[in-house]
Amino acid sequence: MLAVLAAVMVLIALLPARPRSATDPALRVSPVDWEAVRDDPRRTLVISWMGIPAYPEARAGSWIQQRLEEHFNVRLRPIFLDWNAYAQRRPLLFCAGEVPDVIWDGDPIGVRNNLRHGFIMEIPHEVILRHAPTYVRLLNRCGKEGWLYSQYRGRNYGVPTFFEGAIRPRISCWRMDWLRRVGITRVPETLAEMHEALRRLRYDDPDGNGRQDTYGWSPNISHWSVMFAEVFAAHDILPFDLMLRDGRVVWGGIQPEARQALALLRQWYAEGLLDPDFVLDSRQNSGQAKFLAGRLGYLYQVNEFDSYDLHNPASLYSRLRAFDPQAELAPAPPLRNAAGVRRGRTWGSAGHVLQFGRHLEGEPEKVVRVLSMLEAITCDETLYLEAQWGRRGRHWEYTPERGRYLLPPLDADKRLRAEELLDGNIFFYPCTLDFTYLGRYQMRAAVEFRDTYRRPEWSMQNVLGKSDVVPAAERYLEDLRRWQTTFYVEVVTGRRELEEFTAFVAAWRSRGGDLLLAEANAMYAELQAIWRRLGVTPEGAP
Repeated sequence: MLAVLAAVMVLIALLPARPRSATDPALRVSPVDWEAVRDDPRRTLVISWMGIPAYPEARAGSWIQQRLEEHFNVRLRPIFLDWNAYAQRRPLLFCAGEVPDVIWDGDPIGVRNNLRHGFIMEIPHEVILRHAPTYVRLLNRCGKEGWLYSQYRGRNYGVPTFFEGAIRPRISCWRMDWLRRVGITRVPETLAEMHEALRRLRYDDPDGNGRQDTYGWSPNISHWSVMFAEVFAAHDILPFDLMLRDGRVVWGGIQPEARQALALLRQWYAEGLLDPDFVLDSRQNSGQAKFLAGRLGYLYQVNEFDSYDLHNPASLYSRLRAFDPQAELAPAPPLRNAAGVRRGRTWGSAGHVLQFGRHLEGEPEKVVRVLSMLEAITCDETLYLEAQWGRRGRHWEYTPERGRYLLPPLDADKRLRAEELLDGNIFFYPCTLDFTYLGRYQMRAAVEFRDTYRRPEWSMQNVLGKSDVVPAAERYLEDLRRWQTTFYVEVVTGRRELEEFTAFVAAWRSRGGDLLLAEANAMYAELQAIWRRLGVTPEGAP
């Protein structure tokens, strides 16, 4: 047996190596001649569609599906998954050859995995621009970083999506009644004012029970994106993201300003201003539970008007009033930096990616039809609203006081909503047009709230949209973020010295950070080349 094995190994070694293009789907030449592709709109096309896995209770044949089928002369075959099936069942379906025509993916890594296994096809930028120019214009304006999500080795493998209103920064809220009791008459706007407010909320008995049992803040470290985010933003830093400094892409968490933010947080912790349990409590909503229980006076990431609406019995404000009828909740826009400018983190408007199954290389007219659908829905307000919510007067209605609201019996029947309207609004058109259309159908109070507390010009976001687009991220990013989280917490709580920050930076670079940054800078240059090709101006609008 050993002799046979040795002979086989020798034989394999003597075989000529296959060219890389034969094994790497990213290097194969697309067989589609896009100049020759013609889509006859009179021909009915059957299109299987695996959208975002957020509506597992939805059913095929919804009113929205029928409306789109009638308008575009298609027969849609939706594939509804929950998040568990998306992670576990979907790969098995693909490996078994059951690859849909249209595939939603939430992450650039997912796009690369689909490409690596040969599941998806190339679609040149010029094809998207030719058949969906208005869609491209909006993407270029508000989610232009998304072009990297579908890009690999200089070629494009999908259509990026966008969420037009997602450029607004996240905000906080304070117990205004507590602030008044300790002598503060307005919401803190700077780090110095926040420090003083936290000190008084800890030591001046804001709840009036005669005991020192309250804290101002219990930082949420359940996810890197919210960890001390408001304090770092006030130092002009995104600690767990890629940023642009002097024309180069850098990692925010190893910049000198990050050290300054850690020094401040360390001081606050030493003064007893932060709830020490934050280190042990990794539950995402633990801070909210403590806030509602009257233990905290400040809470980060309370972004939407719904949380402050006393007419909504499920809102944060209503639940707080149920605990303490005298409680007052005050929204807090992002803190001001040293120059007096408000700065707050946002994910940005670049969304996800729609891909096309590789088998559509034999039916490229389906790709053109889908692009035509995206373009038409983008350009037509009525069609957009019906693709999102159904028909006004039949499924929903609007008043400035209430905003958009569902009509009976849909308002009270979740199963009926799932069957009639998918119970969601981004399955077939996975984008939102807040500034273009939706602002006209939102509650007046909600619009005023966002314009007052969450102005887009205050936002900070990852320069590449998502760090996951960098190839080395698949190997190093999660480890680097976990390690950085541990180091930060240990510095803040005094288990490590602040002087170790220099050694931390050196180690971060050697653990894969330098490779991550080298690739990030290369991808930023590639992104700029894409923007030039697609007509993106420095301001974002073509």
